[in-house]
Amino acid sequence: MRLGGPARQFAVVKSEKELLLALNFARQSKMPWYVIGEGSNLIVADRGYPGFVIRNHIEKFVRRGHSVTVGAGNNLLDFVRKLNSLGLRGIERMAGIPGTVGGAIYGSAGAYGNEIKDVLVKVRLFDGKQFRNFNKSQCRFGYRESIFKKHKDWVVTEATLRLGTGSKKELQRISREIIKLRTKKYPPGLRCPGSFFKNIKLSDIRPVSRRRAFLKKLNRSKIIYGKVPTGYLLETAGARGMRAGSILVAKHHANLIYNPGKGRASDVWKLAQKLKRLVKNKFGITIQEEVQYLGIHPVR
Repeated sequence: MRLGGPARQFAVVKSEKELLLALNFARQSKMPWYVIGEGSNLIVADRGYPGFVIRNHIEKFVRRGHSVTVGAGNNLLDFVRKLNSLGLRGIERMAGIPGTVGGAIYGSAGAYGNEIKDVLVKVRLFDGKQFRNFNKSQCRFGYRESIFKKHKDWVVTEATLRLGTGSKKELQRISREIIKLRTKKYPPGLRCPGSFFKNIKLSDIRPVSRRRAFLKKLNRSKIIYGKVPTGYLLETAGARGMRAGSILVAKHHANLIYNPGKGRASDVWKLAQKLKRLVKNKFGITIQEEVQYLGIHPVR
């Protein structure tokens, strides 16, 4: 969203050795630290971050047959395109999701029927003391959730994926079509993080009585693969065109919050709270952000 203040210190690391050097520097300096990918899903406080921000730019890539071991710092779109060119199938429909491979694992990303967790075999991470390998079940993936969101001091450094095979031309065609769809929703240059709030997975609403009460308020035709688009809920609640300061909700998509140029993180926060109240009052459920806050403490 291109807003928020500066970090006290900033570094880019391109290997696990450099990551350890950066973390040791932060500890010796007694500074808080935070590791990011490309920051595409990050809302940083206007006052900035009073610590050390470390950008994970580990770009390892090793292919062994149908398996690929990839550094967490690889740009996700570049990675998708590389797999397509090799005829490796599994995440071609994730083309256009901003950010890195590590960010996709952290947020259990997916789109148009492809989910990163479906092809993931293992993840390598640093837990603050040692490097460890987690299999898929240990990552505790859920809908846009993973164990890494609960352990923000863990750093994903690489992952191994097992992929299918397909026609290079067909995989490339699919990715191009997906990018066209995304461009209609998110025009190039628009300062936004993609969908701001998570969609609602019906099976996550408990108890069952609460789920039934929610369903009674819905147009059932809007349910897709067991999920309710939060954009539909926001639109029904009247969110289109709302604003806080310079931060706006798009008129064509109620789950798209963007910065026209002079927005502040505090206004993003205020607008998000307004939208959450709207949906809560209308549908009786609390929607949750997909974005991550840095220096801003969300109320759940």
